Amino acid sequence: MSRYLLPLALTAASASVLPRTPEAGAGVAPVARAPGSAGLLSFPIVERREWKGPATRRLRRRDDEATLYNATNVAYMIELGLGTPAQTVRVQLDTGSNELWVDPDCSTVTDTTSRNFCESLGQFVAADSSTLVDSETYQTLAYGRGQAEIDYVLDNIVVPGSGSNSTLKQVQFGVAVSSDDAAVPICGVGFGNNYNLEYNNIIDEMALQGITNSRTLSLALGSATSDNGREPVSDNIGNGIVIFGGVDTKKFAGPLYKYTNLPPQSGDPGQPWRYWIQLDSVGFTSAGKTSSSAYKDSSLPIVLDSGSSLSYLPQGIMDSLAKSFGVKAQSDGSLIVDCDAGSKGGYVDFTFGSLVISIPLSDFIWEAQAGICAVGALPSSDTTALLGDTFLRSAYVLFDQDHQNIYMAQAANCGSNEQVLSADGNYNFTGECTVQQKSAAVGLVPASAMALFALVGVQALMSFL
Repeated sequence: MSRYLLPLALTAASASVLPRTPEAGAGVAPVARAPGSAGLLSFPIVERREWKGPATRRLRRRDDEATLYNATNVAYMIELGLGTPAQTVRVQLDTGSNELWVDPDCSTVTDTTSRNFCESLGQFVAADSSTLVDSETYQTLAYGRGQAEIDYVLDNIVVPGSGSNSTLKQVQFGVAVSSDDAAVPICGVGFGNNYNLEYNNIIDEMALQGITNSRTLSLALGSATSDNGREPVSDNIGNGIVIFGGVDTKKFAGPLYKYTNLPPQSGDPGQPWRYWIQLDSVGFTSAGKTSSSAYKDSSLPIVLDSGSSLSYLPQGIMDSLAKSFGVKAQSDGSLIVDCDAGSKGGYVDFTFGSLVISIPLSDFIWEAQAGICAVGALPSSDTTALLGDTFLRSAYVLFDQDHQNIYMAQAANCGSNEQVLSADGNYNFTGECTVQQKSAAVGLVPASAMALFALVGVQALMSFL
């Protein structure tokens, strides 16, 4: 068993996931409607903190796709209203998975902090909904330290406070009828029907029911904050937003660059459709400098995954990062650095064609506890290489499933100007924000962001072997 397996590792892929290469033009055909009649649906992202339970990532293990939980206390949640009358629940937004499921049994979560977090997310009581249809289709998800039995139901979903116009009718999702030590409900926003699933997921239904013009979503995670994630969503909107069928030109700077969403990769077990993009290079900009030094052999296909707090990079890139920071890797591959390493500036730079996403060192360094900090990336040995939240905090991303494209720009925040996306693709938007010069330095992410790091290394704390 890999040393990257964690206590809550999901070791069985869902039986409803049948990866395959779609035929030309395959996917969900939007329902007939007047041109331009559809709109967008935006969800504020609530950044949850002060818990030991984790965000997800994928692990290549045998022939299964397993979902792992990073040992961090940061997750990005959106709020949904399920059923009639609507019952409010919060679910973790995950671009690395495809399905929505709710209602983990919090009483079985062994860690007290994680259990309290689980209980704060809300529960969906199926018997209280007058519009629920039980499909009586069950699926057992086996975990490294527990399991969840899911019953697939069909019911209405509404964005709280958005009114009846944003109600999705009879959407299929999973309700856990039992679970053991599983703390986080998930809203997967990856590829659905005709790609990875045999049914329409939430993105499919938005297009089918005419709420959006196409299967698109744009994502701005927002910056790290010191909130505890328990305030009303309306008070926390500045942390980030996900927009289905739309884009916000005041959440990024410069043009949105267009890239091909790469097809399933041969080295990815099961070859599911993911948000694969070609990374051309990784580099490092030293404090006070404006030019980046690119690392050798740092070009590779990589997954964009909001469900992973950390990024997972090939060993060669991690070795180069260690050299740039002037440190030696711990036995588990983690890089422990001085907490003031980013105080004078500097960047880790990710190049995609003509676009460079520059991440301030102070955002790429996590303060675990007073005086103990680490780089927000780990080796991708035995895993799918991916860019998680440590990258996505600095990027604005638009995912276009219908045309299999990904658009990106440098993230920024200068207000809100949401615009509806058309069905024809070929989006041409320029952000209304400006960004700091590369010599700028900002403060460290708060200590609460990565409370489980220690000098012995990140993975030593995460492994249960």
